Amino acid sequence: MEDLAGQGRISFTSEGDPPELYHVEFGAPGVACKESLLVATNLHRCDAYLHRDYPRRPPVIVWKTPVFHPNLLGPERNGGVCIGSWSPSESLSDLTLRLMDLVSWNSFNSDDALDLDAAHWAKSHSIEPGVSMDRLVGSTVEAFDDKITLGA
Repeated sequence: MEDLAGQGRISFTSEGDPPELYHVEFGAPGVACKESLLVATNLHRCDAYLHRDYPRRPPVIVWKTPVFHPNLLGPERNGGVCIGSWSPSESLSDLTLRLMDLVSWNSFNSDDALDLDAAHWAKSHSIEPGVSMDRLVGSTVEAFDDKITLGA
């Protein structure tokens, strides 16, 4: 993590000795939903909890900033994060890079989604990993099944 911070890619603070909680902030292109419209976001924050079963089991990641993504939930929806596969050999800095890739829509899995509305929207609009932010920003997002209101 210190190497990533030294490269200017992230900033973080940690709690505990050894650290059990990391507060991570990074810049990466992403989108959030505001009044049914996707808007650009470039600053993201999450917390990584390193429980006593880490690294045998993945850390618990809680997303802290508004986001619209099939595998991420914003803070208004408890900040859930679906990181997909996990290997105990993956470092927290590697996972942080993967989160940067995820929020940028360079990777996602609509079939293993936390945000079912975002997954349905991505599928219905033929959104594929690596989509340009220009294609996403300004898109309209409608609530599905008339029961979930999207927004930040």
